Amino acid sequence: MAAVEKRLQQMKIEYMKSRVEEGGIYVDQLFFHDPDGMMIEICNCDNIPVVPLSEDKVWSCSLFNCNIQNRQQQIQQIMPI
Repeated sequence: MAAVEKRLQQMKIEYMKSRVEEGGIYVDQLFFHDPDGMMIEICNCDNIPVVPLSEDKVWSCSLFNCNIQNRQQQIQQIMPI
């Protein structure tokens, strides 16, 4: 996120930062507009656990952060079975 924010500053692109929290999980967000006026969101969404509908496994959105056991523990704390 810091690298994206730094680059936006270098390019003098206006942006807005936000941080949302749900169940103890925080997601940082950056919002800005492209040259056509479309809003773009950049976030560290790999913090958000994804609960599959048909399996016992929990997968992260991130291809780089696949620590499944930690994600399962986080979800069990939020939504006890």
